[in-house]
Amino acid sequence: MKGTKIFTQCEANEMIDQIKQKLYADENDQKKIRNKICKLGFYSTDFGMGSGNSYTVDYFLSVVSIKSKGG
Repeated sequence: MKGTKIFTQCEANEMIDQIKQKLYADENDQKKIRNKICKLGFYSTDFGMGSGNSYTVDYFLSVVSIKSKGG
């Protein structure tokens, strides 16, 4: 696994924003946004998804855990 499957709420919110942008961006911007998403620690290939524009916010939320402030 290259990335992580556990994110803080703040990290998850940033990821969700990036994924939403990716879904509506042109091809060149999608690549830039996917690179940002990877820097944040989410690699769709870690979860059996191919690379590219195929994953959504719902998919992201279904495969990761979001940790609460307390633990």
